[in-house]
This record gives sequence, C-alpha cells and structure tokens, in this order.
Amino acid sequence: MDTNTESAPTQMSLRKGSMIYLSFLGVWLLMFKLAASTTWFPNDVLIIFHLVAGFILNRWVLRSLVEWHPHHATLNAVVKAKLLTFLCWPLSYAGFLGRLFLNKVL
Repeated sequence: MDTNTESAPTQMSLRKGSMIYLSFLGVWLLMFKLAASTTWFPNDVLIIFHLVAGFILNRWVLRSLVEWHPHHATLNAVVKAKLLTFLCWPLSYAGFLGRLFLNKVL
C-alpha cells in the first residue's frame, strides 16, 4: 500500500516557464539599472528581489519542468543543482531553458 499522499506536480509548458523567467529577468535588470545609476534606489530591494525570484523559479519552474531521475537524484546532485539555480538564476535559467528548448526542437 502506497501511503505517499503528495500529488504529482502539474506540468508547465516550456513557453510558460520561459515567460516567467523573462518577466523576472526584466524586472531584475530594471532594478539593477536603477540601483547602479541612482542614489535613491535601495540596493537591499535588489538583493531581496534576487533571492525571492530565485526561490519562486525553483519552486514553480524547476519543479514543473524537471523530473529527477531516481538513479541520478542523489542528495548531493539535487542540492547542488537547486542551489546553483537559486543563487545564480539570471544565468543558470538561461542555460537551463536553452538546453530544454534545444532538446525539444532537435
């Protein structure tokens, strides 16, 4: 008897995941430009947004687009991948979504 009550995550389309990423990236770039070019914009807001966006992308996009293989989903590998995408999301999600797109097209 399977007592796992966790429901399977709903699958997200690659297009929807890309749009979520691009909207976060656009806001992040705008905030970065404001923080770099003005003195009135607080840098703390940029840091908080960076962490919140990375968290949301990991919880919604990564969870919906990636199915971890049971053989390769070791604790070390999953934590490393999730921390990398959480902390470096502007670059890591560009590569991640690009690889998924190429896999889908080719």
